[in-house]
Amino acid sequence: MSVNRFAAWISVVLAAAVGGVVHARGTVDFVEGTASLTTAGGETRLLKAGERVEVGDTVVTGSDGEVHVRTDDSGLLALRRNTRLKIDAYQADGGDADHAVLRLLKGSFRSVTGWIGKTNARSYAVKTATATIGIRGTDHEPLVIDEGPEAGTYDKVNEGGTLLDTPFGKIDIAPGQAGFAPRGTIPPTVLPKVPAFFVPTRNEAAIEKKKADAETAAPQRLEDRRKESGARPKKEDKGRGGDTDGGRDARLALDEHLRAYERGDLDHFRRKLSPSMIGYQKMLDDILADSTRCKHMRFNLSNVQAQGGKDLAVVQATWEKRCLLLPNYTPQLETGQGTFLMHKSAGGWGLAGITGGNPFKPVAAVTSATSPTLATVSASLPYTCFNIANGIAPLASLQMPVTVTDPDKAGATSVSVKITNAAGDVETFSIPAVSSGVFKRVFKNTPTSEFHLTGTPAAGNGRIDINIGVGPTCSPITVTYTDTTVPGGGSQNATATINIP
Repeated sequence: MSVNRFAAWISVVLAAAVGGVVHARGTVDFVEGTASLTTAGGETRLLKAGERVEVGDTVVTGSDGEVHVRTDDSGLLALRRNTRLKIDAYQADGGDADHAVLRLLKGSFRSVTGWIGKTNARSYAVKTATATIGIRGTDHEPLVIDEGPEAGTYDKVNEGGTLLDTPFGKIDIAPGQAGFAPRGTIPPTVLPKVPAFFVPTRNEAAIEKKKADAETAAPQRLEDRRKESGARPKKEDKGRGGDTDGGRDARLALDEHLRAYERGDLDHFRRKLSPSMIGYQKMLDDILADSTRCKHMRFNLSNVQAQGGKDLAVVQATWEKRCLLLPNYTPQLETGQGTFLMHKSAGGWGLAGITGGNPFKPVAAVTSATSPTLATVSASLPYTCFNIANGIAPLASLQMPVTVTDPDKAGATSVSVKITNAAGDVETFSIPAVSSGVFKRVFKNTPTSEFHLTGTPAAGNGRIDINIGVGPTCSPITVTYTDTTVPGGGSQNATATINIP
């Protein structure tokens, strides 16, 4: 989050606190299954339709729960199952001080923003443990997974757009896309496809109707609220630095080009650029080169000024380009200032030329490589085979933490390890990054049966078979990671062996 946006949120929250005003967030419109509300004072009660939700309240749904809240700015919140959502701050008086800050602690919800998202978008945010989500008048679905290899913050955009912001980078998410901000120091990324765990509920048709009804009623509700509160209409945003309508549209199109370059989307540029453009084929070649060797690419623009007319515009900006360069995921940073000539055709705004610094130029190769470092692996299983086999340490309580440390993989999102036992069972697992060059996964006995107690191990079953012998005794478990960047070249296996007495 930028300093200016953070300061704006803090100022409106403090203004409400000083005035001693408690602004309600909305009214519970629908409750299904198990759902409760915990107030700022710690009181917890079952939730029912018709209740008001206030600032400081936390709404919780169970494994069968779903809750819909009609917000005071004519928006809608639809909480999915197993979700905890806290209302950190909220005001909807119809004026410049309107704001909303939600904190998603667990689970997911669908947010259809009301007039705050359309008139005060910079004063709306969803916060999680790993990211802050900003919006551009939108319909989106934040989701938090709090443990396992997929842990982190996700956001799926249905309409409009969102900004997924972390201390290690930020990305724009367009309609039909989903973004992911993992734990640790890894930058957020736009995923190649929407994850399968974004599943509509059986009440999705009702949500769509409520969305349409709220959008229809929003103008009148906004006018009524302004009359009640005495708030003045928000002044029209005239843009920055001489922006015009054409300039703003061209600036958005330039941002779209940058996002496509991040993804290595050649088809986007073939659609948007004219083959007659000077340097057309060179740009396509550059996109292909960077997408092949420069991973997790991120563009940031600042000091943007845009001016233009109906079909021509000029955008000036300071840019920053980051990526992790293969083969060792070496962090790269390039900066510059450029002037972009934009032209509008039947296919929309496209890039016609660049002067000054060119962010589309391929990232320079690393000139001074660092010496590779040997990787290490650690693993433990704090139980004896006798206790496991005889139920003294129930299989359900088994936990085996596995940690791989490979500084040469700084920036990678995961690595693979092989886990074997002496009876011939061999399985491959992905270990997610928890920080730069450090990867960790805690294997547990879950409904997917990561551990299996057996006398006959089966290779390729996706489980860690603990083989019981005579006595009983258990065959040792070995964790192997293949380090492909080692001093002297070649590759080398790093292992950790667990002897279960």
